[in-house]
Amino acid sequence: MTVERQNENLSWHLQGNWAPVQDELDATDLVVEGEIPAALSGLYLRNGMNPRSGYSDHWFFGNGMVHAVELRDGRASYRNRFVRTPYYEKDMNMMEALGQPQASPANTHVVPHAGRILVLEEAHVPWAIDRNLDTVGCVDFDGRLTTPFTAHPRVCPETGELLAFGYTMMQQPYVHYYRLDASGGLVQHEAIEVPRPVMMHDWNVTRNNVIFMDLPLVFSLEGPNPGFQWTPEVGARLGVMPRTGTNADIRWYDIDPCFVFHPLNAHEDGDRIVLHVCRQPHAMRDGLGDIGDGEDDAGRLWRWTIDTASGRVSEEQIDDAPGDFPRVDERRTGLPARYGYVMGLDAAAPTLTFASTLYKYDLETGRRETHDLGAGWYGGEPCFAPRAADAGEDDGWVLCIAYDGNEDASHLVILDAQNFAGPPVARVRLPRRVPFGAHGNWLAD
Repeated sequence: MTVERQNENLSWHLQGNWAPVQDELDATDLVVEGEIPAALSGLYLRNGMNPRSGYSDHWFFGNGMVHAVELRDGRASYRNRFVRTPYYEKDMNMMEALGQPQASPANTHVVPHAGRILVLEEAHVPWAIDRNLDTVGCVDFDGRLTTPFTAHPRVCPETGELLAFGYTMMQQPYVHYYRLDASGGLVQHEAIEVPRPVMMHDWNVTRNNVIFMDLPLVFSLEGPNPGFQWTPEVGARLGVMPRTGTNADIRWYDIDPCFVFHPLNAHEDGDRIVLHVCRQPHAMRDGLGDIGDGEDDAGRLWRWTIDTASGRVSEEQIDDAPGDFPRVDERRTGLPARYGYVMGLDAAAPTLTFASTLYKYDLETGRRETHDLGAGWYGGEPCFAPRAADAGEDDGWVLCIAYDGNEDASHLVILDAQNFAGPPVARVRLPRRVPFGAHGNWLAD
């Protein structure tokens, strides 16, 4: 079923290329248009929501399915697997899974750290898989981790630490901070005080700090739409805490009410902290069922600059192109980065719709380059793969799984980061349609 031929009796997240797939495949010697660079050797992983029964109440609630494309010696292979947590084994829904820390859909991100491959979702604890995508087990540090763990931890490129947080909806403290050392051990857990339970999907880190986003998407069981409610009257703020600090060390900075699902990166510049985020003026104004990216709700690239000396934040829109799922060269996480990559969104569509465009930003000049996949194509999160471990920031390739609605087929698209608007270096035709999903990562050999 292509995007154009949708079943009107189903919710948008079960139609077209959102529709789940049920089988698990292994395929080798995939058809390649162009030439896979010889230096591109490793595994591209991408996670997404894929209900095993074929139905879920919401996009967020489908079972995690990881898709892997292995590139080596100019050839490509593919496999996909469900993540076999209790949520999968017992075919649970999200209401059944809430309050059971290990019952994760494991459907949002896949992050390598300290020899593990973590599969993540923000209402439960992490799970791990191996390079064959087989489920290894729950990662709760012998029961020490009992609260939710973000789908968006950050790995520090300098120390090897993994920095993370989690938010809860029903009891205080509503936010928790976690720091894992380079060997994967849990070495710090701090309770973070915020006045109300908010959706804190993502956050920011710098060389010395972490930055929490206390934004006005608030969980409440009251009102006509119990659940997450858009409440701009409570304000919005950023909380800066030293990486090894505690709640007592946080300094809060007010900003204009808005929402951010995903930031691009952050770094320190003397007394200033500079953040680039995909900011949207509203979110879920009609509850959890409303995550459409219409013109008023689509993310766009902004720069926030926290002046720690004056206590003020300047807010500047960088571009008016609708986009989200931003990524940076992971070797620049928390450090000054010149380039960032963003997936385009179709802001004219009534529900969340990926566009045919990918964007590359020069964060020093604000210049945007556009790669257009073509008519009838739909993009995905752009992930940067460096040419080598010591290559320059822009020396490598941008990978994404894209969907060709003209042929109902999915491809791994490989772009030269230094010729971003040019034709793909290669397109690997995958052996099956890969539903639209969430986040992924490149694991170089």
